[in-house]
Amino acid sequence: MNNTGVSLSGWKLTLPVDAGGDLSGKAQQLRVAAATSPWLVRNADGSLTFWAPSAGATTPNSRHSRTELVSGSGFAFGAATRTLAATLEVTQVPVKAPDIIVGQIHGNGAINSVAFVMVHWRSQSIVVVVKNAMSGSSSQTSTLLSGVPLGARFSYAITDDGDGALTVTATCDGRTNRMNVRVPAVFLGSDVRFQVGDYQQATAAVSPADGGRVTFYSITAS
Repeated sequence: MNNTGVSLSGWKLTLPVDAGGDLSGKAQQLRVAAATSPWLVRNADGSLTFWAPSAGATTPNSRHSRTELVSGSGFAFGAATRTLAATLEVTQVPVKAPDIIVGQIHGNGAINSVAFVMVHWRSQSIVVVVKNAMSGSSSQTSTLLSGVPLGARFSYAITDDGDGALTVTATCDGRTNRMNVRVPAVFLGSDVRFQVGDYQQATAAVSPADGGRVTFYSITAS
């Protein structure tokens, strides 16, 4: 980590509020990511805390509000080695949906609506979902690491191996697990991007304080 903490350079920021600041309608996206309280707060140690309420503004193809960084540049999947890596703690989850997507390889450009690879913190486990097709719900779902309670610091890395394969690793409390997946042919060469943050998976709130909260200590995309 450098002196300023987790860098926001090269990222956009999706917020759980619309252009008027309301928790409804179309989610606002900042073209240049910046700390935006209370949704994204920089802490004294340089880490970033993301807050996304269980009920908030959403993007056109989702029912879930989010506070999430979106890479400003895309890449062709399978053309070269690319990695998204992060170290973080999930400290709060929605009451009725204890599930937050903390990292993605997501469709870009013409396939902007397609979430391709997703790393979830789900009920104290790190779960990886890889879609099998551009549309529909068919996917490969694997529990990569279990025993990751709220407040436990962990790390993950999603790597496009550049040869049609995908490698995902997760580490917590000295334990590291790895999985390798052959990518469905339909995604090879497709335009994708990295996304990282607090994409909570509830669609309704039991109170204004209900939602997901995640603190990131490092984020790197290469």
